[in-house]
Amino acid sequence: MISINRIVLLQIFLVLFLSSFHKVEGGLFFRKRVYVELFNDLGLNVTVHCKSGDGDLGSHFIESPNGFYQFNFKPNLFGTTDYYCNFQWPNNFHWFDIYVFDRDHPECTDCYWKIRADGVCRLNYETKQYDICYPWNSD
Repeated sequence: MISINRIVLLQIFLVLFLSSFHKVEGGLFFRKRVYVELFNDLGLNVTVHCKSGDGDLGSHFIESPNGFYQFNFKPNLFGTTDYYCNFQWPNNFHWFDIYVFDRDHPECTDCYWKIRADGVCRLNYETKQYDICYPWNSD
């Protein structure tokens, strides 16, 4: 009787554990690397500082015109990977969640963003335009 209960509990645990990964494309251990590129579309030089709960990427200076900063990572197994960036240029300081697993996975494995005065815009692969735009986050 005890061994049957253990087997049933193990099966329940496995079903719950595996079903928690329903958002994961390609299986549990085969996550695609995500590439993020931030393009300066301000007309001014900007300093960008990106970080996640797992690491700090440091500050990077993006020149105008046509400067960019890029980084890459593998989303974690739990589907909770988030990266946010601070953006600073003369008389301005803003931040934005540049990668949020629930918002960006799986369609955004190559995330191209333009930094603009009123927020950031992501490349829409269907229209080939930067028309997925978000205002800056507010505290």
